[in-house]
Amino acid sequence: MAEQSGRKADLDKEGIQLQDATKAELDKDGISLEVDEARGQTAELEPKPDQAQVPVEKPDTGKQRLIMIAGGAAALVTLIVFIGFFLIHAHHAAPNKTVKVTLPKKESPFGSGGLVLDPFMVFYQTNAQKKSGVLLAQVSLKVDPSMMTNIESKLFDIRSIIYKRLVSTASVYSPTEIILMLSDDLIDYPIQEVAFVQYSAK
Repeated sequence: MAEQSGRKADLDKEGIQLQDATKAELDKDGISLEVDEARGQTAELEPKPDQAQVPVEKPDTGKQRLIMIAGGAAALVTLIVFIGFFLIHAHHAAPNKTVKVTLPKKESPFGSGGLVLDPFMVFYQTNAQKKSGVLLAQVSLKVDPSMMTNIESKLFDIRSIIYKRLVSTASVYSPTEIILMLSDDLIDYPIQEVAFVQYSAK
C-alpha cells in the first residue's frame, strides 16, 4: 500500500491526477505506473511522423566526374573550332599580294631600228686587292628591220658574246673602247651598230 501511495505521490508531482478506481484497475491488470511513465517518456522522444527525417541521397561521384569530363571536352572542342576559324579567316582576309616591279624600258638611241637588250650585271676584278667591282650595263643594237626576227632568234648567243667581253674588259677599258670591241665581236651577225643605253661601274 505504501508503494501505491508513493506512486500516486509521483503522479501528483507530475500534475497527473488519477482516481483510486483507475489506479486500482491498473493494479489489477498488473500494469505498474512506473512502466507507464517510462513508456510515456520514450513516446515523447520518438519523432512524430511529420517530423521524421527524409533520408539524404548521396550524389553519385561517378556521374559527377562524367559530367565534368564531358563539359571540359566540349569546351576544348569549342576552343579548337574557334582557333581554326580564326586562322582560316585571317588567311583569307589578307590575300597574298604580289607586286611586279617593272623597270622603265630604255629607248634605243637608234630609234625604231634599234633593239634594246636586258641589262647585264657583271662582277669584275679591280686594281685593289680582294675587291671586286660591279658593272651594270645595257646594250642597244642597230638592226635592219627586215633582219629583226633573225637577230631575235640568236639573242642567247649575242648576249653570251657581250657578257664575256664585259667581264674581260670592264676593269681596263673605257665604255667607248668596249663598244668598238663589241662591234668587232658581233661582225658575224647582221648588226649595223652597237651602243650602251646604260653603263654604270662601281
